[in-house]
Amino acid sequence: MSSNPEVVVIGLGNILMEDEGVGVHAVRHLEDKYRFNPEIEIVDGGTSGLDLLPFFGPEKSILLIDAVNFNMEPGTVASLEDDAILAQLDPKISLHHLGLSDLISISELTDRKAKKMTLLGIQPESMDNLDLEMTDTIKGIFDKVIQNALRILNEWGIDSQKK
Repeated sequence: MSSNPEVVVIGLGNILMEDEGVGVHAVRHLEDKYRFNPEIEIVDGGTSGLDLLPFFGPEKSILLIDAVNFNMEPGTVASLEDDAILAQLDPKISLHHLGLSDLISISELTDRKAKKMTLLGIQPESMDNLDLEMTDTIKGIFDKVIQNALRILNEWGIDSQKK
């Protein structure tokens, strides 16, 4: 990977809590199965919160992939852009969302706000049980999550090829 890529894909979530880990599963899939040109940085952000600040900057375009409570049908995939992200985040959906809200706010305060940011959100079915497996509902739409991520990257000028 290049030393300072302009596009960063960050998967968020806790893979121990069913659908909560969908963002991490997605970035691992992208890293394992695809090549990108120009190169991008793919980050397993887990529940890191403010530790992700170094990946932000005014020259960056950031794609966040995460389970998000849209109050919609489980498996719904939707994207939010830039300022709409903070407006949607509900800290009650998961512990790391409070960290994500803080991360975005701190990036703005420290002049590290990304030039472009998109949150690709997936409505979880369950995040209540300790389980490494996502629910069947989320497994069933996982390809849709990947295709949406690839489409967004393509719109940003990033070509992808299966390995």
